Amino acid sequence: MRFFLVFFSFFVTCSLNAQLLTGTVRDSDGKPLPFSTILLKGTPRGVTANAEGHYAMHLDPGSYILIGEHVGYAKAEKAITIKGNDTLDFRLETQQLHLSDIVIHSTDEDPAYAIIRHAIHERPVHLKELETFSCEVYSKGQAVLNAAPQRFMGQKITLDSSYMGKNNFLYLSETVARYAEAPPDKQKVEVLSSKVSGQSNGYGITIPYIISFYTNVIIIGNMNPRGFISPIAANALHYYKYKLVGTFFEDGRMIDQIRVTPRRTYEPCFSGLISIVDGEWRIHSTDVRLTRTSQMQILDTFHIEQLYSPLDSQAWVIRSQVGYFSFKLLGFDAEGSFANTYSDFDRHPQFPKGYFGSTQLKYDKGSNKKPSSYWDTIRPVPLSAREITDYHKKDSIEKIQLQPKYLDSVDRVTNRITPLGLLLTGVNVQRQKRKETYTFSPLISGIGFNTVEGWYLHENFSYRKQLGEQQSLELNPDARYGFSNRHFNASMRVRYTFSSKEVSALELTGGKTTFQYDNDNPISTDLNSAYTLFGVRNYMKIYEASFGRINYTKQLGESGLTFSVGGEFQDRNSLSNTDTTTYFVKANGRGFTPNFPTPLTTVNMASNQATSATLSITYHPGMKYIEFPEKVVPLGSKYPTLRFSYTKGISGLFGSTADYDKWKFSVEDDVNLKIGGLFKFNLGAGGFLNNRQVALPDYNQFNGDQTIFATGYLGHFQLAPYYQYSNTAPFYAAGFIEHHFNGLLTNKIPLFRRLNWYLVAGANALYLSGGTRYTEVFGGLENIFKIIRIDYVSGFAQQGSTLNGIRIGLKFGPN
Repeated sequence: MRFFLVFFSFFVTCSLNAQLLTGTVRDSDGKPLPFSTILLKGTPRGVTANAEGHYAMHLDPGSYILIGEHVGYAKAEKAITIKGNDTLDFRLETQQLHLSDIVIHSTDEDPAYAIIRHAIHERPVHLKELETFSCEVYSKGQAVLNAAPQRFMGQKITLDSSYMGKNNFLYLSETVARYAEAPPDKQKVEVLSSKVSGQSNGYGITIPYIISFYTNVIIIGNMNPRGFISPIAANALHYYKYKLVGTFFEDGRMIDQIRVTPRRTYEPCFSGLISIVDGEWRIHSTDVRLTRTSQMQILDTFHIEQLYSPLDSQAWVIRSQVGYFSFKLLGFDAEGSFANTYSDFDRHPQFPKGYFGSTQLKYDKGSNKKPSSYWDTIRPVPLSAREITDYHKKDSIEKIQLQPKYLDSVDRVTNRITPLGLLLTGVNVQRQKRKETYTFSPLISGIGFNTVEGWYLHENFSYRKQLGEQQSLELNPDARYGFSNRHFNASMRVRYTFSSKEVSALELTGGKTTFQYDNDNPISTDLNSAYTLFGVRNYMKIYEASFGRINYTKQLGESGLTFSVGGEFQDRNSLSNTDTTTYFVKANGRGFTPNFPTPLTTVNMASNQATSATLSITYHPGMKYIEFPEKVVPLGSKYPTLRFSYTKGISGLFGSTADYDKWKFSVEDDVNLKIGGLFKFNLGAGGFLNNRQVALPDYNQFNGDQTIFATGYLGHFQLAPYYQYSNTAPFYAAGFIEHHFNGLLTNKIPLFRRLNWYLVAGANALYLSGGTRYTEVFGGLENIFKIIRIDYVSGFAQQGSTLNGIRIGLKFGPN
């Protein structure tokens, strides 16, 4: 079970003869100040206190001045002479703020506005101060699961007490990394060492990226695809109200502390305090939060504290960044924190040629194999008592859990087969010691009805064997029996995945089964069963075929290229309706249609054999990757994805009568306009270079929909009848666009903003070389109860006919 991961960072180099200085940072009442910063005056070195306020620093013998800092507190300096191991505690006083005797009339604006205008004007300058840099990062993250439901989606949840409650960590990790940035938007993280509690082979996920309030719109993970508006963004005055809380002096500089408040609720804005260096108009520190009324998704609260300090006479750098989060969802209650402390900044690094390649996050070989002695030496932040206990307990538990006897005992408990499980949820049997998994689909999902087979049983079984980190073997036998036509069909799929790093796969499938005339399955079997039984609508049209298929897929390194080549043979036979009984409703004069695509033909398909070969290429330029020692994982790209495929119908091979050549090209992308929402498009073209002999299943097909349920969005027509626009035309063009406003307009409407429902709108269009045209426009609401989307759609055919309808879909989030 996985939840939010959390982080905290810092790195310091220590020599072999260094002495250990420890201490605790507390407030004026004696309470520990977690994640305080302790700097060595006159140097870029520093450390960060742990969650209990304890810090540790390795220093050579000599005299030093140390500075203790925490957001919202006056920093303190202390001198010490190091001769041996020593202790130095800090007690920080709450920052005393001063306000000049200024009389503000009702028509006057708060002095904070003038300060913010200066900060907005200087924002681009300070943004470029660290346009190119590298730094060292030590990260620590932790999360706690306070509560969980007993059951989730019908499945019983069993959680070890070691992972539950405020005194137990759900997740705890440490990471040492090197982080670098260069313009215009190049980033790279090199993880030098990583440790995860209870996971000896785990990799702590480190995200040392600076949440920069110098950017206009701040993207923080998936909290909101629109991002959040910075309090000093170019247009921030339209979104925020400001109030000067007071000023204080630090190292001869006057610091203005300003309270920022969103002008309107349900805007993607922060609330809290931002401190500005007067005269320089740069950020000194931030103490702000986001809540549900900030249009934040998933999380309930997110609180971030940042502290900046001068690096040299020209630039300030962030020293610490601490975030606290919490959420409650579907009975789960979790909280945690991440903290990043940055050190050893280099503003003029000499990056080797090609340093910022396609790898954005790289884990060095052996980075997760460092011994405890290494961490005891390198760790600049002492572990808290809870963290020490968690490491000891979970590392010990892991050793026990990896023993064969323990794995066998767990398998005996978790692999129990119950009648209810067989019927409703399916069965999943694991043999952990042998790295094998057996899965049986639930019996109820294999019961259906169509007018061809009548009532039928369909069972799918899968077997998976993990052969290595990147190697696996999968077997998927499939069987179905129709009680009306008395046909028994069976097939087998075999997939072998192999590679040193980049994924390669070889897949073989063969047997006898039923296919929809559009092999992409425009309607699900379950939905067709429901419409057939309760609506007297047999939308699904199927034929039967003995077939064989082979396909090879290869990811070409980190180029963003993936190619696939394959061949298929089908020996096809048409099928007719054998059971047109209306079991649960009256027909009321409504009748079932024949079992063939009536828009394309008036007679059933003649038996035919078809052999084809297909080459497909997918190119995602600018693809970024996470590189582990044993594998490469794609992250995505800011550029569109290009797809091309070419299919050749081969006449004469295995008795094939197919004789055609067709091609297809598409470009698709999700364009994040941040505050403007998310724009998505899929534009394509294709056609037949020759269509001398083309059977109905080999036509260019376009997914339509005649049910109230949306079976897809981008790339699917919402109202077009099934097979209405299937063709063998020399050329076609199709376009699908939609814009997700993600609260851009609905946050102005009281009811919708409170419900967090979002607007979505778009259009779909098709053009065939013969002159046929079809267009759809739609608008709707999404994020209803987090998963529901409802659209009203109008379709316009060339003949002037108009279709109108509602489509309901399930989408987890607006993206």
